[in-house]
Amino acid sequence: MKLLARYLLKELLVPLGVWVAFMFLLLFVMQFLRGTDVLLGSAVTLSDLGRLIAYLAPHFLVMALPIAFLLAILLGLGRLGEDRELTSLQSLGISPLQLLAAPLGVGLALSGLMVLLTSTVEPWGLTGVKELVGEVIQKNVAGDVKSGVFYEDLSDLTLYAQKVAPNGGGWTNVLLHDDRDPSSPLLVLAHRGRVGTSERGEALTIELQQGEVHRANRASVDASTVSFEKAQINVGLGGSLSRRNRFRSPKEELTPVELLAAAKDAEERQDNPRPFLMALHSRLGNAVAPVAFALLATPLAIGRRQSGRAWGYLLTLGGYVLYYLLSRAFEQMGQKGQLPVLVAGQLANVLFMVVGAVALYRVARSGTVR
Repeated sequence: MKLLARYLLKELLVPLGVWVAFMFLLLFVMQFLRGTDVLLGSAVTLSDLGRLIAYLAPHFLVMALPIAFLLAILLGLGRLGEDRELTSLQSLGISPLQLLAAPLGVGLALSGLMVLLTSTVEPWGLTGVKELVGEVIQKNVAGDVKSGVFYEDLSDLTLYAQKVAPNGGGWTNVLLHDDRDPSSPLLVLAHRGRVGTSERGEALTIELQQGEVHRANRASVDASTVSFEKAQINVGLGGSLSRRNRFRSPKEELTPVELLAAAKDAEERQDNPRPFLMALHSRLGNAVAPVAFALLATPLAIGRRQSGRAWGYLLTLGGYVLYYLLSRAFEQMGQKGQLPVLVAGQLANVLFMVVGAVALYRVARSGTVR
């Protein structure tokens, strides 16, 4: 039995590693293409890209492991069926239940890994991505502003500096026109200035020194002028950063302990704690998905006919899409109070496990491993 277990593990782990690498690369390329305006800026370095990969690795692993495991079972056990090895194993008295042990063991190990990732390094990584994107935008703006050239890449803002010091050293004789409020535009003149960020890099700011602000009122002929020694203008990239960094909701940046604390705090404020509790149970439900996939995919892989290989792939991918849709539907029901959050988080897994148990029972009872 130990020899059989090692053989089945080899058949599962090799395609699992290949599919995880493929899915990881695919997810990274997709996110990179969505953020090319930031990640291909003039000030981006290889170090920034390396940090981005490190921050996103836990998140992409959590996304890639379930579907990669599902495909690995199809490839691994499916190949044994196509080569008639399963038939040989059946002739030696090996039952489908014994064949389930290896996929189920791998599924349990992957679930444990996903719980660890989603509880620790994934929130850390997503928080790091937000801060890194803020730093990169800051460096891009600082690097793209040129001496004597109007800079207009910021929405409704026009920036001009007579002289720009090298290596982000700051600007001299700065003009800033702020037209974000069309009824009351601002013209800011300052002796010195530079780009900066607010706390945690969530918004871009422009810091100015020794200048004055001219405010016009287009509804009348009135105008006002205010002098300042130091001023800070929020460019308002917080929403832009969120759109450029659409990995998950901010709740995914919280650890389970922080989610529970946030739910308790919301309850004390008489707010709805369900979004935080549902985020926690959805995370746990996603971590249990490999176990559910092992119970469902194993009988489908060992019970399909050789001529049904294409249908097997379609069925596997369709099953994952169905799982995703069910999970999101139950999550919405949990947030609305139509289901308990614990049930909503695990119901998709329970359904897949039940279907897998029925399929395994039928394969075992038929006594036919094709």
